Amino acid sequence: MTGQLGHKYSDELYAIHIGSALKLSFFTGDRAWDFAGGRPLPDNIPERIRTRILEFDRRFASHLAVHVLDPSTLAYGLSDSPVGMLAWILERLAKWSDNNGNVENVFSKDDILTHATIFWVNNAIETSIRIYANANRYPWAPAHDRWPVIEAPTGITFVGYENPPGITTENRVQNFLDSDRAPWYNHVNITAHEHGGHFIPWEIPDKWVEDLRRTFSGRR
Repeated sequence: MTGQLGHKYSDELYAIHIGSALKLSFFTGDRAWDFAGGRPLPDNIPERIRTRILEFDRRFASHLAVHVLDPSTLAYGLSDSPVGMLAWILERLAKWSDNNGNVENVFSKDDILTHATIFWVNNAIETSIRIYANANRYPWAPAHDRWPVIEAPTGITFVGYENPPGITTENRVQNFLDSDRAPWYNHVNITAHEHGGHFIPWEIPDKWVEDLRRTFSGRR
């Protein structure tokens, strides 16, 4: 995890650049697999925000839950079936990317098969799954008690397809700065783009490179 490198080895890094800016303790707790932590949706929230929350839940809930709770069970099935593994990977590429309803707007068939083949020939799908369970079973422990927790200069790229419910690209940066996550980072460059999904470097590579350059340009 890049954030952990920025926490533990900040004096050996020029800077880091990330695309989420979660707390390092994100997977700590009894309900790490549940974004809402078991809290029900309030009755008085606007319908458009309720719809957006449910959309987010449907996009990520099964991924987080099974990876945290039953990683090996899933891995046996995916490691035994190339079709099953391709289906699992393809669903994430399709649902998590900003593809306007067609995954091939972002990933060509060759791209998709290449990603799946890398996992298949290396028998690496369980490794990619197990990290979620391990992060919960062996909770993150700080290497120091200084603030910000991630002391390395940090650049952050946000994208519109992952805007939180009720938040637009225009106020995404301020929403982060007002959150309890911002104090964790020594943030030196924060950018929000209207387009792009979970796979930022693949989806908007030019903008990602521009953000990287801005982050590292003042760190030489």
